[in-house]
Amino acid sequence: MAKFLAIKSIAKLSVFSILALLFIFILFMVINRERAIDNEFYAPVITIKPIYGNLEKTLRITSQVETGRLITLVPRVGGTLITLDVKAGDEVSVDQIVARVDSTPSELTFLQAQSAFLTARSTYERIRQVYQTQGVSRQTYDEARMAFDVARAQFEMAQLNMDYTNIRSPMDATVLMRHGTEGGLVGAGTPLITLGDLNDLRIKAAIPEIHYRFFAENWETMPVRIQVPAFGDETFFTLRPLSLAPYVSPENRSFLVEYEIPDGAVYGLRPGMFVNVIFTLDIREMVYYLPFKALASQNRLWYVTAESRSAYIEFIPEFFNNDYFQIPSQLNERTFILEGQHFIKQGQQLNILSDVSHGILQ
Repeated sequence: MAKFLAIKSIAKLSVFSILALLFIFILFMVINRERAIDNEFYAPVITIKPIYGNLEKTLRITSQVETGRLITLVPRVGGTLITLDVKAGDEVSVDQIVARVDSTPSELTFLQAQSAFLTARSTYERIRQVYQTQGVSRQTYDEARMAFDVARAQFEMAQLNMDYTNIRSPMDATVLMRHGTEGGLVGAGTPLITLGDLNDLRIKAAIPEIHYRFFAENWETMPVRIQVPAFGDETFFTLRPLSLAPYVSPENRSFLVEYEIPDGAVYGLRPGMFVNVIFTLDIREMVYYLPFKALASQNRLWYVTAESRSAYIEFIPEFFNNDYFQIPSQLNERTFILEGQHFIKQGQQLNILSDVSHGILQ
């Protein structure tokens, strides 16, 4: 009996020992699990809320400002440049004399031609009167008339060449460049002054031929503006359509469009300035959109859950431009991950470093 009681006591002790060990093991696992939860890695991310506004699909082409009327004045007769009365930036009016070539040789030629003309005219008048009375032959009369016509043509040409020594502006314009120097010897056709009409500023843009059909249907109504880097990224000018080329250049597979810049000179635009021409091909008004930086690989769009954990949806943009893509309006309340989404996994705890929803991206 005593032996039986001893065995029973040992059995009870073993059961209690096993239960105690099991309790200790469970307690150890619970404590380790809580520690693991406490030590879970919080992935650092930067977030953004959807942007609300107009989203444009645009085509950007580089170009430069031109003037619709650009003229380089050249003398029609050669000689010494006596005066050049204008400098770059001066305003000139139509028929204003802006330069003079030494007229002395032209004056001498004019006087010679004038003398020959007066002599030939006098001779012709005298012979014509005699010929009417049949006092001279028809041949003599014809020779006198021909000599008179030649002398008159030479006289008019000499008179014209003398006037050509005064170089006049053909339009109201601004002097863009001065080429000649007073006292120098110039020949006929030597550039002296370049004039431009700053009230007629334009741009031309070469558009890839793939867009020709769209431009042919929409170029007159399509919103077009230019951005001038010299004036800063926020300065834009609206353009007015002028012409669309009816052909595609075989050399570069593009076609030209030309636009006027109303009041461009008033706001400081000048010929030769580098510009970005922005054509609005399509626009979605008052929609929600995100920067492409928010779209991760495999077309995953990561967002933050109510428990500050990561989650994603698979999303393929349907309307977008070079920088942004449209999202459905039902996603407008979500906070999306802009940076850090490439190194997280589904359901991971997040450490939101900052939110740029009201920053420079808007």
